[in-house]
Amino acid sequence: MTMVERLMALAEELAEKSGRGLTLKRRAVSTAYYAVFHALAGLCADDYIRVYRSLEHGTLKTAFNAPPLNRVGTLQKIGSSVVELQSERIRSDYLPSHALYTKDQCRALVELAKSAITAIAALSQSDRRSLAVVLLFKNRPS
Repeated sequence: MTMVERLMALAEELAEKSGRGLTLKRRAVSTAYYAVFHALAGLCADDYIRVYRSLEHGTLKTAFNAPPLNRVGTLQKIGSSVVELQSERIRSDYLPSHALYTKDQCRALVELAKSAITAIAALSQSDRRSLAVVLLFKNRPS
């Protein structure tokens, strides 16, 4: 079982066990986001640690909301999932403890992460390459 698979299994387990408990819902959402983040990092570099660690949380939203990623249907769908999950992960990790999510909302976010990971795994080699290049390298104006 890969790290991404283990993170998703944990997120699903936390979402199921959460009941009325806010802490488990918060951890489920955060863990689901990190599963997607590591799926993207793995796409960028399976065996090269320096490249794997080059993917930054801060640039994901910007990259997915700009050309060329926001113009390719499959990448656009992954991008909207990543942006939503990243926003929810920040809410989950940093907002004060009050009822952030219902159990159904928590499950929906975990399912969104699962769908994004499936979409990342199904990308064509060309889309994988394009995505990795945009996520890892800064776009310099000409």
